[in-house]
Amino acid sequence: MFDGDEEQERVSMSIDETVRSEMKEKLSLTERVALYIPGYRGYREKNLRREEDRAVRNEVAKALQGTKAELGTIQRELASQPALMMDMERIRTKVDRYDVMVRKAVNGYSAFHAAVKIDESDLDALVKWDAQLIDDIKLLREAASDLLKTVDLGAEAKAEIRNLERGVDGMIEAYNQRESVMKGFADAAGE
Repeated sequence: MFDGDEEQERVSMSIDETVRSEMKEKLSLTERVALYIPGYRGYREKNLRREEDRAVRNEVAKALQGTKAELGTIQRELASQPALMMDMERIRTKVDRYDVMVRKAVNGYSAFHAAVKIDESDLDALVKWDAQLIDDIKLLREAASDLLKTVDLGAEAKAEIRNLERGVDGMIEAYNQRESVMKGFADAAGE
């Protein structure tokens, strides 16, 4: 993934908190009262976490659209350099694959008799994980913008293209870890 700092972690936490508070605010009065019923509360809170996760992933998918367009522009600008243009095509393919992964990700549902159970702590960790993805998309967008400036200036872009690809590979790897948790092959703590 892209290098981050404490500011990005703080922003991720605020995104997570914002999504959670918006979800709870949208509950009807009946649903808010029902949250005080012991059996229903856990069930409803788990569903809220799933909805949070889905909302965050939808934001990630939306943010990816602009990046994908910018990568297409870079690729067209590199038409006179076939090797670099092919590198950009490979990156665009990876970003497309990542986009599909995000859109089609498992929502954290586990049926009563399911072999793999997703517990609340895993769902909480996954929502935070997905919020970090928004930060990664912003960094990807910045890297793509920087690369476009480099290409526009006619400067050598090979090193920046390699760094961009490493960042995309890191994002895909992190998302694969997320899917392992959701399928029960690992837990959110990374054990």
